[in-house]
Amino acid sequence: MKKIIITLFAIFVINNSVLADGHVKRIISTSQTGMGNDIVYPSGKAKITAFEFNVPVGGPVVPHTHSFPVLIMIQQGEIELTQGGKSYIYKAGDAFIEDVGVVHESKNIGDVPVKAIVVAMGVEGQKIMTPVK
Repeated sequence: MKKIIITLFAIFVINNSVLADGHVKRIISTSQTGMGNDIVYPSGKAKITAFEFNVPVGGPVVPHTHSFPVLIMIQQGEIELTQGGKSYIYKAGDAFIEDVGVVHESKNIGDVPVKAIVVAMGVEGQKIMTPVK
């Protein structure tokens, strides 16, 4: 038990000292999606995919769903995420998780192209995005 307490204390001190000296800037730490729902993970063999995503000025992202959580980090621009009649605005520097199995869409509402880093925390054999008509 004593070893566990010492280990946890060491991890806490190391983590806080790293954060305190400016080497790490937390982007996001959440258990909820950008739409306020709990994050849900599917079962299966993990597969993580990261890519840059661009949306031209005025451009839409068609209605779609995800089979697993997708982290979006807005690097440039401004996007409106819409789901079930509710809208959420995200700007450069914002990060959020998109819902699993919930139909949503987006639109670039800014005056520059949206550039985002996308990290799909997925499962082998499942699509990252499924368009919905």
